[in-house]
Amino acid sequence: MVKIMDNQDCNSQFSHQKDTIEYIKIISTLLNLPINDEYQNGVVANFERIKSIAEVVNNFTVPEEINIAPIFEP
Repeated sequence: MVKIMDNQDCNSQFSHQKDTIEYIKIISTLLNLPINDEYQNGVVANFERIKSIAEVVNNFTVPEEINIAPIFEP
């Protein structure tokens, strides 16, 4: 099934992408890691994928009866 985006979805997606672009610019400046123009679209696309994966992980609720794993010390 293909979902066709309405104007609100498009505006929301554009807004998120603008935020991502701005975030990447700030972080690359802080890290002194310039991103060439020819790579920027790929970096933004990959970061958007990472954000969507992280959102799934961060929204996962752990049941109260689960114990925290011990800290690994080599």
